[in-house]
Amino acid sequence: MSNLETLVPAIFATKPAPFVSERYKFIPTTDYINALQEQGWKVTKASQTRARKSSPETAKHMVTMEHAQYAPGSMELGGLSPRVHLLNSHNHSSRFKLILGIFRLVCSNGLMVSQGRIQALSFAHTQSARDVADVLTTEFFSDAKENLERAKAWSAIDLTRDQQHQLATTARNIRFGEDSTVDPVSLLGARRAADVGDSLWLVFNRLQENTTQGGVRFPGMRRQSRALTNIGKEVEVNTRLWTAAAAMAKDWGLPN
Repeated sequence: MSNLETLVPAIFATKPAPFVSERYKFIPTTDYINALQEQGWKVTKASQTRARKSSPETAKHMVTMEHAQYAPGSMELGGLSPRVHLLNSHNHSSRFKLILGIFRLVCSNGLMVSQGRIQALSFAHTQSARDVADVLTTEFFSDAKENLERAKAWSAIDLTRDQQHQLATTARNIRFGEDSTVDPVSLLGARRAADVGDSLWLVFNRLQENTTQGGVRFPGMRRQSRALTNIGKEVEVNTRLWTAAAAMAKDWGLPN
């Protein structure tokens, strides 16, 4: 992890922000990572927010990890590999959280799943790193299997144009706001031939990529949207999009 020390210094913090309460129990993020590595996990990506009111060493940060069992990924549906996103901070800007994610090998997108037990794993800073690792490893595999099966089920369901537009409008509102002039139809465009199709899974993935990876043009303007780099916003958009797609599946009597 030495190459991360410059890019994501908050992972290696040795003390919290000076303004936090004396009752705050500081646990370095490296403790969580080390405990998970002992159980077969490895770091694949890390980032942190820009600290405006505190040191970058205590800012909110996110570490993505994969387990050796799932490292090769499933080549179905374009290549899917379950991963876990660890969110933490040492300045009271975020509790320690674990969010289940699905990594798309075909385009390097990280789809964050907001359903299942993993999303509920939010810890106070009094929880030991080893306890967190034990809980995650126990819960992760059943949730990962369920969500991969859900992806397969969504891939078997074709949406009408009206249904696609409905989900695209929801995605537009989540990412840009209800007053945005962005045409929801523009979010349905495929960036690669493998993503062309009418299934709920393909439509969801196109919407996820177009709302998080940037490149959406604003009508009447020359500028385009930027890729999401704010950790909080990235998590929010990803999880709300997944929830919207799951709700649509449920409303239509489909596997959600």
